Amino acid sequence: MLYYNYLFIEEKSFKRKGKVGEESRSNRKKRETKQHILEVCEQLFVFEKSFENVTMREIAQRADVSVGSLYLYYRTKEDILSTIIAVFLQKHVDKIKIILAEKQSGIEKLSAILDYFGEMSIDPYVAVFSRIKITYSTLPKMLTSDASKSTISLLGQLVEQVEEILTVGRNDGTLILADSPKIAASALMRLIISLFMSARILQTGLIPIPSEVLDPNPAGYFLILKKYLLRSFIT
Repeated sequence: MLYYNYLFIEEKSFKRKGKVGEESRSNRKKRETKQHILEVCEQLFVFEKSFENVTMREIAQRADVSVGSLYLYYRTKEDILSTIIAVFLQKHVDKIKIILAEKQSGIEKLSAILDYFGEMSIDPYVAVFSRIKITYSTLPKMLTSDASKSTISLLGQLVEQVEEILTVGRNDGTLILADSPKIAASALMRLIISLFMSARILQTGLIPIPSEVLDPNPAGYFLILKKYLLRSFIT
């Protein structure tokens, strides 16, 4: 299942009978119910039906909660999907911070984060998200959901991490930038996210590339992307 423990980190510190850090039974039950709802939705959205064809009533039935209780936890399907995506992003943002802290120069940091994105591209959940159809009617609802704030914040953190990498590289002379680190970081992350979102299309063979030239999966495309990106920043 998804990385739901990240979602509830802030909910683990409670006060009960004057004791700090002890989670009450009712709060634990709420946390476990929210986690169970997310797991049910992951199964419904991706593996059994589709996001568009699942109703809140069906989610409540599968999660064994009343419809009223479900709406207390999540107001809309879009809120649930935004939460699932936010949990996924949080896990990777935390890992990237650790990896970058171990590198010194800008070129080392850039190479490391591109390697990580390559590994991330073969994460089963990247393929999972690429199969979820986010329509023009769905997106506005997602952007107004409670969890979307976390998702937007996490994507912003990724851009800031790349911006910091490019700034370090410009300052230590290991990277050459034609634009400001902020502009370059934003463009680079848009490119990477687009590649993630097209992962399913890349595997259909619509744009055929000989297998002896390139591993025909998203990780193979990231190897090519890394090679040309690094060249563009050091020449």
